[in-house]
Amino acid sequence: MSFKLSFRSAQTSDLEKVCQLPQNEEELFFMFPKADYYPLSVEQLEAVVANRSDSTVILLDYEIVGFANFYEVKENNYCSIGNVIVSSHFRNKGIGKYMIETMESIALEKYNIREMYISCFNTNTKGILLYSKLGYTPYDIEERLDKEKQNVALIKMKKKRL
Repeated sequence: MSFKLSFRSAQTSDLEKVCQLPQNEEELFFMFPKADYYPLSVEQLEAVVANRSDSTVILLDYEIVGFANFYEVKENNYCSIGNVIVSSHFRNKGIGKYMIETMESIALEKYNIREMYISCFNTNTKGILLYSKLGYTPYDIEERLDKEKQNVALIKMKKKRL
């Protein structure tokens, strides 16, 4: 399969499409645990994007297939990647890898960071395996509750950039 991946800053007009990326409540929880309900509304996404940095869409040809941003930026130190989602129709095709590497490049070029942080719930096995393949290692586990009020582990991971 031959396709062209690119990225750009997310625009307000992209948010409706981004809201359609999570295909069920679990995917929405992985992407945006504080979201009030499924499906994700543009208003909820606008509110979170307003308080984050560098919201970015990944495009396959001209279609939005991924989204991420930074929820914490400490210039010359670190960035934390959040709201990560890849379209279920295009998973296992290198888009997640491309997206994380794109966010790392933005962080390095724009903020001169030394470390990257990302968190993943223990039930998101594919996410944990992807981040591990990309050089992220666990450094902490935080107890959280999922939407059914069941205990889950938020695995905090980091990658040093020297």
